[in-house]
Amino acid sequence: VEHLLWNRPFAGFDAPDDYRQQTKEQRAAINQHHIAAINEHFRTAESRVKKKTSDLPLDGRLANYILEGSKEGLIDDLQLKLKEAGPLDIINGPLMDGMKEVGRLFNANELIVAEVLQSAEAMKAAVAHLEQFMEKKADSTKGKVLLATVKGDVHDIGKNLVEIILSNNGFNVINLGIKVPPEDLIKAYREHKPDAIGLSGLLVKSAQQMVITAGDLKQAGITVPLLVGGAALSDKFTRTRISPSYERVVVYCKDAMTGLSIMNRLMDPAERDKVATEHKPVAVAAAAEDKEEFPETTERSTRVRILPPRPAPYPDRKVRDVPQLRELWEYINPQMLFVRHLGFKSNFEKALAARDPKALELQNLVDDVKAEAAKFMKVKAVWQFFDAEAEGNSIKLFSHHEGTKHTKPDHVYHFHRQRKTDGLCLADYVNPPRDSVALFVVGAGAGIRQRAEEYKAKGEYLKSHALQALAIETAEGCAEWLHRRIREDWGFPDPAETTMIDRFQARYQGKRYSFGYPACPALEDQGGIWKLLRPEEIGISLTEGFMMDPEASVSAFVFHHPDCIYFGVGDLEAEP
Repeated sequence: VEHLLWNRPFAGFDAPDDYRQQTKEQRAAINQHHIAAINEHFRTAESRVKKKTSDLPLDGRLANYILEGSKEGLIDDLQLKLKEAGPLDIINGPLMDGMKEVGRLFNANELIVAEVLQSAEAMKAAVAHLEQFMEKKADSTKGKVLLATVKGDVHDIGKNLVEIILSNNGFNVINLGIKVPPEDLIKAYREHKPDAIGLSGLLVKSAQQMVITAGDLKQAGITVPLLVGGAALSDKFTRTRISPSYERVVVYCKDAMTGLSIMNRLMDPAERDKVATEHKPVAVAAAAEDKEEFPETTERSTRVRILPPRPAPYPDRKVRDVPQLRELWEYINPQMLFVRHLGFKSNFEKALAARDPKALELQNLVDDVKAEAAKFMKVKAVWQFFDAEAEGNSIKLFSHHEGTKHTKPDHVYHFHRQRKTDGLCLADYVNPPRDSVALFVVGAGAGIRQRAEEYKAKGEYLKSHALQALAIETAEGCAEWLHRRIREDWGFPDPAETTMIDRFQARYQGKRYSFGYPACPALEDQGGIWKLLRPEEIGISLTEGFMMDPEASVSAFVFHHPDCIYFGVGDLEAEP
């Protein structure tokens, strides 16, 4: 309703401010117009009320099991259908019709990720039952896809979702896993002869690795289409960087359902050439040689006050198991878990308070996963306070030994300053002459990938995806929990009125920064944390690309200065 009110054009008023400037009578007229438009919209909209399965013909019932993600009665109806059609005809007929409707409704924002996974579970159960009646499976797929997370990257939750969606829509998917170097991709291509290759990666470094991988695939003579996806990617980067490196079809897929749509088109002879035409590389004009870049300086920003230094509260390194999962789960941002990972379409907490059926169903699902995860999920943390001195754009870190302060730094971080007038640098947040900072690493990923794979192998796709999402957000919640404890140890606990929303929005003194983001973009600086804290002791290692393994891990560089802000592409924008 809100969308219709503010986005439906009327009488030349196309923005909320225009509406607020009208008289009371004019507003009433506008409201009446919009109410009529809303009524007309819902009168003509197709009803999403679930149909009673028993009232449908057999083919309709089979499609509806997939659409509703239900298995109750599915096997009995499959047996009935086998009396009149072969198993492959059933898969490519009513079952695939159901999956097509799932895709249509998802693209129309009428289904969420969790519901799509439930549909995939029903499809998996149906195909598993029918396979026993097939003479062979080799010719039963629409095409073959090779999937991999690129070299150096451990993130696979998004790639696994793509595997589930493609495999349950008729494609044969070979998932090579994480940290896959180009030579392994080339070897797998020659073995499996796929129709397309899908590359996944989360961070900026992974996007750069995709450019390298595309070039290596080209040199190996591989010409099949590449489908690429990940948080750091964009259509522009794909067209201007990856595509020129490959010189063949490269398509950016913003989500799993986009990947499915592209694969369907690539396997359709009438659509294949259109896809190639739509995704041509974009030539990038060379930057003007005379453009003068703002020089980087080492001059401290005047936007950061010089305050009295705050001593480290204790010198020793702390290593802890964090057993209080229920407390940690209170620090999980529901928008991240339910919206980002499980695909809920609006503010989850408001919907839950309003007893929205989808919100309630998702909450129950996550509660069930939590109850099971509580039996095996292990959360660990390592942290330490260090004395710190700023020198230009660098920060020297010193640890205490036998009650004395070291004069030789244990490690020196070299940061960059924003290239602008009065630009900021992390070194500005260290007060002279000697201040303190904290470093930490937390993780909740031990054994999670294996458990998720076990669920996936059994066709429990939603549980598999939800478990991985829960682990990732548990690590984030632990980082928020530990940061709160660090503030307390430093001597400035959060005020009593501080809410979890305040914490999610970093409304507290100081900030924590993770490498790979605007303030400290060099991911290789993670090596300094590993040198100082030795997080291998809590089961977290670095890949050759300096990403943390397991995926459900968080590292941070913590400052106490009240003037800390997150750097952005502009100036005061928050980190992603």
